[in-house]
Amino acid sequence: MLSGVLLLMALALDSPDPLEQALARFDALQGYRLELRSEGPGGNQQLRYAYRKPGLVRLDVISPHAGAVLIYSPYSDRVRLWPFGLSGPSLTLSPDNRMVKSPRGHRLDRSDVGELLRQARRLGLQGEMRLLGESRLAERPVLQLLARGEAPPGQPARFEIWLDKILLFPVRVISHDARGNLLETVWLEHIEPDPSFADDFFFP
Repeated sequence: MLSGVLLLMALALDSPDPLEQALARFDALQGYRLELRSEGPGGNQQLRYAYRKPGLVRLDVISPHAGAVLIYSPYSDRVRLWPFGLSGPSLTLSPDNRMVKSPRGHRLDRSDVGELLRQARRLGLQGEMRLLGESRLAERPVLQLLARGEAPPGQPARFEIWLDKILLFPVRVISHDARGNLLETVWLEHIEPDPSFADDFFFP
């Protein structure tokens, strides 16, 4: 297993395409956690996000609904929501229920970084994908990518992605629709690749 992961990463690092490198790095991970901030016309959010393959997701909301916890399980294809924290009552809902979608309609079952990178790749394949250059963001070296293509109204048609040059992990993402309207700006901070999760972290 380890040799297969190392081979996958070695092949990716031979590629001149940073997006393909980032996808290969994601595929080699078993999980990650981070803090996420998003701003946009639909409202602002701040939360702690955790992901473990094959698709477990946990959100601990910092704002605007402080204390709420959401956990998606691919085994049941359901989201469990604790509106007032884990000590309170919970609801079990479909991932397309509006109560568990983000202000911009993001679903928990399609919220991981791999999904973002694959969406950017789809846009780039039908339109344009460019490396805009290297810079620094919050003192870390980053690669800035542009992916744009066709998309339905209100959906991302353009992504600007800043990849941590060492981790090959997104640290900032800005999305626009086909008309050029800003949809969302997202910051990904305090990134921990392959952390140790407690046995009950995704199954409290």
